[in-house]
Amino acid sequence: MIDYLCIGAAKAGTMSIIKALNIHPGIFCKEGETHFFDELELTPSNIKSYESSFNSNKKLVGEKSPSYCYLQYAIDRIYRYNPSIKLILLLREPVSRTFSHYNMEDKRERAIPINLNTLVQLKDIRSRDTHYVERGYYDEIIEYILSKFHKDNLYIGIAEEIKANPQVEYNKIYNFLGVKDIKITSNLNIHEGTYKNKISRDLELKLYNVYKSHNEKLYELLGRKIDIWEKYYNSIL
Repeated sequence: MIDYLCIGAAKAGTMSIIKALNIHPGIFCKEGETHFFDELELTPSNIKSYESSFNSNKKLVGEKSPSYCYLQYAIDRIYRYNPSIKLILLLREPVSRTFSHYNMEDKRERAIPINLNTLVQLKDIRSRDTHYVERGYYDEIIEYILSKFHKDNLYIGIAEEIKANPQVEYNKIYNFLGVKDIKITSNLNIHEGTYKNKISRDLELKLYNVYKSHNEKLYELLGRKIDIWEKYYNSIL
């Protein structure tokens, strides 16, 4: 049985966290994205194949698949697999996350436009897809996870804070997983490259208004505002 999952969010530093986890002598994280819980049923055969793919002698093993966090059926499968598993959820300011996600898909020549008139509820999403905007409903994502898992099983990290202070923030994640601090000496930021598209002010403000109420609920769940996000919002209003 695996020990932890990094469940998202996409474009919030989940590539960097693989590197950060693997530099720790007690943690192994699979490269890439496995997509076990959002693509396969929990049959004994599938579980056996999944677990056997983790080839490591380290104390803790896990993987990251960013789509797990917003797919409620994936959260259900994870809970059925191991209700005591540790979950790592990284959040990035949702306006910039959404447009970064769109840019990534555009660079891969498979982007669909960001359409604010066709948004769906998370409970109605039954398969993995882009869902740029809906992936930023962090309050609803967290509330659903906590309807299944104990709060001690969920770690919520803020991507911008991790990037600004990796030594402190990654050690918080190590401690959450039950291993000791280490001194981080290497650069853990991984960038796939630059994007050609720039967000328009009109779309920026529309996305801000979509996320405003979600962010307010998120701050209540966290017990604090995220200052670096609020600084950005103040600059665009």
